[in-house]
Amino acid sequence: MKWYQRLFWKMFLVIWLVSLVGMGSVFLMLSSRYDQDHRLELLEARARGQAQLMVERYEDGLPDWHKLPGRRHPIPLWLFEADSGKPLMSGMHEPPRRTLPLALTTDSGREYLAQVALPREAFFVERMLGRLFSLQMVLILVVSGLSGLVLGTLVVRPIRRLRDHVRDLHQAQDLTLRAAPGLSRRQDEIGELTREFDRMVASVEQTLMAQQRLLQDVSHELRAPLARLQAAAGLIEQRLAADDPMMDRINRECGRLDALIGEILSFSRQQQQSSHTEFSLNALCHELREEVQLRQPERPFELDLPEAEAHYRGAREQLRRALQNGIENILRHTPEDVAAYLSLQRLADGRLSLRLGDAGPGVDPELLPRLFEPFVRDENGSGDGFGLGLSIARRAVEQLGGEISAHNRPEGGLELRVLLPPAD
Repeated sequence: MKWYQRLFWKMFLVIWLVSLVGMGSVFLMLSSRYDQDHRLELLEARARGQAQLMVERYEDGLPDWHKLPGRRHPIPLWLFEADSGKPLMSGMHEPPRRTLPLALTTDSGREYLAQVALPREAFFVERMLGRLFSLQMVLILVVSGLSGLVLGTLVVRPIRRLRDHVRDLHQAQDLTLRAAPGLSRRQDEIGELTREFDRMVASVEQTLMAQQRLLQDVSHELRAPLARLQAAAGLIEQRLAADDPMMDRINRECGRLDALIGEILSFSRQQQQSSHTEFSLNALCHELREEVQLRQPERPFELDLPEAEAHYRGAREQLRRALQNGIENILRHTPEDVAAYLSLQRLADGRLSLRLGDAGPGVDPELLPRLFEPFVRDENGSGDGFGLGLSIARRAVEQLGGEISAHNRPEGGLELRVLLPPAD
């Protein structure tokens, strides 16, 4: 996620810009009016003082009375008698249209009229730039920025805490976790969202627990009649011939039912966490190959392991169960002469990659996205199974904080890839 896509920066920029535009507009309007009045007052005061001095010099009959020694930049103005309107100095050009009239009265009681040329108004851009770089505008920028920062933090910080809680809940796969008390006790919308989220998690936890209890209860209840059925089949077998095809069919179906109950129990127990210990992944891979050679000695099974011993800290039994179910899938659905392999590799980011594959026919591409769902099987494939092996493998890998995926190899066959997070 890029920085400008984050909620904090969106809120900060919106609050900052709205505050800047609002406060800045008021400041510019007030300062513009104040500056104009201030300039006129200052011009009037200076012009009145200069005109008073010039009139007094005029009445005293001083030569060059209109010249004021000591003043570098006198204000241009025009002096007239108040009664007749006659200019005091002949030969002066007409005053401009925009002038400021001033009434003067000397100590002798005579009245005069002065007209002061108003200065040219600065362009709008010049006035704006002058005010934008003023101290008041800098203070407005700082105050609006701090306001956006504080308000953005007040809203985004609890949302981030709730996001971290959801992430921990997903990674730990523990539905007993609840949000921090500081979030759930809030009396605003974020507190309501946190409480609703906790109620949702509690409801999902109860539903999953009820489902697990149902699976376990049904499995245990099926074990008793299955045991009686097997005992009855044994008694019938004593009365019939040893090679009776019907007896073989009964024993085979009893075995399938027993295997199904075992997988259902294994699937329902996946939520139980195993202890985390440090173990050797190389040794685990050799152990799995020995099991394959023991069950199917004719199957080629290749190991591709790093020379350096790879150690991992986690639930060893969970990882072994995931890989074992993938191997079981290969043994059931491919002939014994089809090659298989198991490779181990440490990636550049520290994660561990385990690849388990075969050279069989692969899986229907339309079935791949649903391959890890319970009771999903490839009806066109060979071998027995109930569609729970890969579901058990996925749940075991997720409890380790990893990922599992399935792909059809270009040269033929199915490959399972397990990505484990860096070791603790």
